[in-house]
Amino acid sequence: MRSYRSKAVGGLWVVGMVFGWVGLLEAEEGGGYAPAEPPIRIPQQAQEQIPYQVRPPEAPTIQRRRPAEEPPAPFSLTLEEQRQVDWVLQKWEAQGKAVKTFECKVWRFEYDRVFGLDMGGGPPRPTHRDEGKIWYAAPDKGRFEIYGDRAEKWICDGKAIYEYNYTKRQVIQYDLPPEMQGQGIADGPLPFLFGSTAADLRNRYWIRLTQPPPGVTGQIWLEAYPKFQKDRANFKRAEMILREEDLRPVALMLVLPNDNRVSYRFDELKINAKNLLGEWLTSDPFRPTVPLGWQRVLEQTGGGSNTSALPGRPVR
Repeated sequence: MRSYRSKAVGGLWVVGMVFGWVGLLEAEEGGGYAPAEPPIRIPQQAQEQIPYQVRPPEAPTIQRRRPAEEPPAPFSLTLEEQRQVDWVLQKWEAQGKAVKTFECKVWRFEYDRVFGLDMGGGPPRPTHRDEGKIWYAAPDKGRFEIYGDRAEKWICDGKAIYEYNYTKRQVIQYDLPPEMQGQGIADGPLPFLFGSTAADLRNRYWIRLTQPPPGVTGQIWLEAYPKFQKDRANFKRAEMILREEDLRPVALMLVLPNDNRVSYRFDELKINAKNLLGEWLTSDPFRPTVPLGWQRVLEQTGGGSNTSALPGRPVR
């Protein structure tokens, strides 16, 4: 059975990442190397007091047993470094709650760990470049679309995820269980889009701040490693860039389980724009339809599927 959790990394999962924090190595089309990791300097506001409890030295401690599926932490943080991470996540959470509608252009760069190497010793070159668009409406609607010869489209209407398979000319519907609909979907494959809290992110990922390249200012760079297998099935490591002044996403890079990389750059952001709702009323981007001559396939929990031809109609 195909899983919307594993498939989402190719589409709507990216939409999710946009709203948590985002980054990359691709603010320009080159790059592909991990940022350096000396101590980070973050905005002056980070000096604001954050409620932070530290166990007194004389207090007894209990050694927490790590779950069997949770690997060792890839790095350790000092108390000050953790405080800085907490500040960024808390600010992100507050900003995310204010986002009601979102639309942006997205550029995708794919790197192959073998065929993307530059024989002259330069930075890796993308094997593919694609252009697309992202839409989001709170609390539970999202759309990711890539145009051109490598077209992709994913839509989430809050009840189901719809994959547009251009090769098979099918719209594949993956119904979401009740606990993943609406705000509850924050615990699923779209964690950064649907209202995750700073505590949720700390629970699922090891996160640290990293140093931007020399000469780069006005940005906050983060690195995240998934703790649990359900997330490691999507990516091994993520690198994110946020604009310092308002924590808006700049770019995202994912290291996939096969060590290939996918980077995304976000342009022309429209957040809570007054004209978006009016535009969406006349042309709803979250209303899935079946193109003429295509088939609708309902992916069932048991692994089977129902197929029907519904030319030109809404999926539901």
